[in-house]
Amino acid sequence: MRTLFLFFFTAAALLQSFAAGNDAKYRYYYIEAVRQQDMGNNGLAFALFNRCKAMSPDAPEVSFALGRMYMVARQDSLGVVFLKRAVELEPYNTEYAERLANVYLYKDSIDAATAVYERLAGLQPDRTEYLGILLRIYNQQRNYPKMLSVLNRLEVQEGQSEDITLSKMQVYSNMDDSQGAYNEIKSLVDAHPNDMNLQVMMGNWLVSNGRKEEALSIFLNVLKEEPDNAQGQMSLMDFYRAEGKTHEADSLLYNMLVNPRTEPSTRVAMMREWVKDSEERGGDSLRVSSMFDKVLQLPQKTSEVAEMKVAYMMLKRAPKDSIRAGWERVLRITPEYVGARVQLISLMWQDSIDENVIRECKKAIEYVPDEPQLYYHLGVAQYINQHLDDAVATLKRGAGNITKDTKAEVAADIYAMLGDVLQKQGRIQEAYAAYDSCLIHNPDNFMCLNNYAYFLSLEAKDLKKAEKMSYRAITAEANNGTYLDTYAWILYQQERYEEARIYIEQALNSAGWNAAGDTLAADSVAGTAVADTVSAVPGDILEHAGDIYFRLNDREKALEMWQKALESGVDDEATLRKKIKRKKI
Repeated sequence: MRTLFLFFFTAAALLQSFAAGNDAKYRYYYIEAVRQQDMGNNGLAFALFNRCKAMSPDAPEVSFALGRMYMVARQDSLGVVFLKRAVELEPYNTEYAERLANVYLYKDSIDAATAVYERLAGLQPDRTEYLGILLRIYNQQRNYPKMLSVLNRLEVQEGQSEDITLSKMQVYSNMDDSQGAYNEIKSLVDAHPNDMNLQVMMGNWLVSNGRKEEALSIFLNVLKEEPDNAQGQMSLMDFYRAEGKTHEADSLLYNMLVNPRTEPSTRVAMMREWVKDSEERGGDSLRVSSMFDKVLQLPQKTSEVAEMKVAYMMLKRAPKDSIRAGWERVLRITPEYVGARVQLISLMWQDSIDENVIRECKKAIEYVPDEPQLYYHLGVAQYINQHLDDAVATLKRGAGNITKDTKAEVAADIYAMLGDVLQKQGRIQEAYAAYDSCLIHNPDNFMCLNNYAYFLSLEAKDLKKAEKMSYRAITAEANNGTYLDTYAWILYQQERYEEARIYIEQALNSAGWNAAGDTLAADSVAGTAVADTVSAVPGDILEHAGDIYFRLNDREKALEMWQKALESGVDDEATLRKKIKRKKI
């Protein structure tokens, strides 16, 4: 602000030599002031506008310009004075009046703003936006008579409509004038006697106001005239349900649901509401399932009802085969639905990840060939079934379909799985590259961090990097025996045997083996046979424990662990037998 006035005084001194008065000079100064303002030279523009003000005190455009500049400079009081003066000088200029009204609203001068908008609405009745602003102001003030006045004026301009009528009814309701509200809806219905939906609207109002017999008569008359009127059917159904007439309500619902002329969106909405109501009243699952089956016998344009049935079966913990059949029905209607494909595949996985899963994954990809998640599931299934080359090709195709819209977790899982398969094939450097890609997409993929670290430790390579990755994994999942075993083995490779013992014993404990006491941890084997729990400890963890105890000169403990590892099963049984025989590494 100080800069603006410094410009003003400097410019004023320069302009004192100009003669005041004639129109040509005034136009010149005014145009130059506007030009300077457009260029951002606000100080000089301010000085020039003031020069214009001195030459022509009653020029409304100058008062308006100065008013705006004072508002920008946060000199609100002066801004209001000049804007108000502009409106007084040119009362029919709506731009001036709108700016003044906005300033009043900004300053919470509601009465002053209201007066301006009322005048604007009177000057230009067809500008209904002014009436909209007045309506909001009067609503905030809870001035219901004024709101009705504004709504009546809107109705004159726009004609009678459902929206305006509903607004007027709400105002009457706020005034506790039910007769006034009824008169409004009746007037609209009388004006459109053939619009059955308006009749239904009046019936709903009558229900909410306790005039049930009149409402029932209207609903029945509507359905006599238009038997398939969805709004009438739904309102009558709600009426019956509220009156405790469940049989009548369900009968009406059934007729609507199985009516081929019922819109799919209406059918879905009704079914959803009915299931919700059924659950609130105790939930007769056989009755609900029967209704679903009847509806699903009709041709289905969308799979929403079929999905609702699956969701309901899952809620009711239906048998897995029934849920699987439900997803298969969904896919017959919308075979490209990825989510349903994934759900179906997940159910199949719970039984066995076999060739059937592979076939289902391939079928899914045929329908949705650009969905990376499907390639992940197929790649995993191929890996488990020892189709390693196929798994690599599949996962690489999945990686090729990753876009900026792919979830980071999905992209990371694809690369992590690819790394595991490549490592299985002995393509170590390619595996590490895949793991690196996984961690770019999701640095918190803990399984990848663990596997990457473990394979580095097997090569005794980049052990510090491996230790950092493994430590992140055990920090996130402190009771994961596999992760703890990896960290212990990395410490072992660095000849940090005492530290390694701490973590390998934690790994054993997580699987139910109490390494410190040569017994099974009681808490972890409650209700489980001891032999079963011992066999649950992976052989490689037991073998690593033996190696660590051996380095700590506890050869008896080492021998015990190696023998248990042999019983559990290890990849390299021959090497383990040599350890047991020689009692040395």
